[in-house]
Amino acid sequence: MKPILLFDIDGTLLHVKKSFTKQMFSDIANELNISFSHMENSSFAGRTDKDIFEELASAYPQSNLFYDELKRLYIEYMDNYFSNGHVSVIEGAAEAVHKAIKKGYRVGLCTGNFRETAYMKVIAAGFNNTFDFGGFGCRHTDRKHIPYDAHKEFSEKFGYKPEPGNYVVIGDTPNDIRCAKYFGAVSLAVSTGSYPLGDLEKDDPDILLSDLFSLNECLEFYFSQ
Repeated sequence: MKPILLFDIDGTLLHVKKSFTKQMFSDIANELNISFSHMENSSFAGRTDKDIFEELASAYPQSNLFYDELKRLYIEYMDNYFSNGHVSVIEGAAEAVHKAIKKGYRVGLCTGNFRETAYMKVIAAGFNNTFDFGGFGCRHTDRKHIPYDAHKEFSEKFGYKPEPGNYVVIGDTPNDIRCAKYFGAVSLAVSTGSYPLGDLEKDDPDILLSDLFSLNECLEFYFSQ
């Protein structure tokens, strides 16, 4: 069987405009009469939304209840205001995904986004009816568990359980590489996000690319060895 491709979203397939994200969190903070100043120096790259939102909520009493309210407002804001004008597709990503589908690969998601916002993002980017299974950042603060969730959802949908080595986790951060290795999948790192090739190379991915234009050719070469 052909390998199953699990794509990260932010930094791998697309970028959400920083102006939109900044305005969104400003509006949410104003609505709740709070400040997110304790997160000013935090990096979100490669983290799960559960991890990020728990840190956002950690500065406030009853953080568990506050987490639920933050999540609700975030998803509601995205649903109301997010559109294709707030996203840019990374060059080569759409071509790589659609070519993979034509070649018979199953494609899913392996992302730190909440499920709801993950699909808002890929649909806004033009990937309609493209990713019908995946693992998401709803349940885990540690990304390493997400490939297993994608595997579980794939197995339930298609009725068989591939070995971990039949999956390829494609992402742009060291955490994408680490989660692939933890699960036992092939790790494919691409330097289309905030990490340059040299930084990604330190985590020893199985495949390292500067962009996704040659994705399909690299997969065919790797799995033919």
